Amino acid sequence: MRATARTVVVALATIAIFTTFAPVAHATSFLIDHFVVPPGGQSVLVHSVGSGSKTVTGLAGVVGGARTLDLNVTTSTYGLYSSLAEVSTVGGSLSLSNDSGQVGEGKVTWDASGAGLGGVDITLGGAVSYLQSHVLFSDQDLGFRIDITETAAAGGSTAYWSTNLGLGPSTVFQSLSSFTNAGAVDFTKVDKIVLTLSGPAAQDGTIDLLEITDRPVPEPITLGGIALGVGALCGYIRRRMAFSRCGA
Repeated sequence: MRATARTVVVALATIAIFTTFAPVAHATSFLIDHFVVPPGGQSVLVHSVGSGSKTVTGLAGVVGGARTLDLNVTTSTYGLYSSLAEVSTVGGSLSLSNDSGQVGEGKVTWDASGAGLGGVDITLGGAVSYLQSHVLFSDQDLGFRIDITETAAAGGSTAYWSTNLGLGPSTVFQSLSSFTNAGAVDFTKVDKIVLTLSGPAAQDGTIDLLEITDRPVPEPITLGGIALGVGALCGYIRRRMAFSRCGA
């Protein structure tokens, strides 16, 4: 128990330190999603192996006014649960949460609920050119991938960038020009954007922002960021302890 308490203290301190220096959205940015709508949240839950999907429309401040969540679970060692959820409280967040033995991949699609974004300029006329996201919590090696597809009229090509972010809070700040196939895609005529979160079994990860911007800007420490990290950590500990009791 003492070892567990020490682990919790160290983890909370890490969350606080990283949140202190986390970048924040600012005036010169193209906001894809801040995960603050709908007010009641949006989620997909899968028991054992399987898939689920949910689309919500009429979302102000979200590119295309709609967001589709897709969750696919390929492995369920103990028949538990996986979830992909947008939570609008405490500043907004998006979380992929897999119980012990669960391997689930979450995808978020912005394409105006299948109608397409119609050629939106995510560079704001060339003023912004970097993808930015804040990872508030990750307990393992979080897989992070972005696919950006231009309109069919522009050629219909897709540029993508993927990485493994490791554990703990982190910031994604990646030039669009570094995306694979970037030279074949017109970022001023975008029709669809897809975010994929993945990882090993029992992966849990939470992000709170996705935008195209010109530079990261540090912000003071926020209680909202800490609360999100603490909540995710507590959920992680609760699941691990519950699983340990079941296996005892």
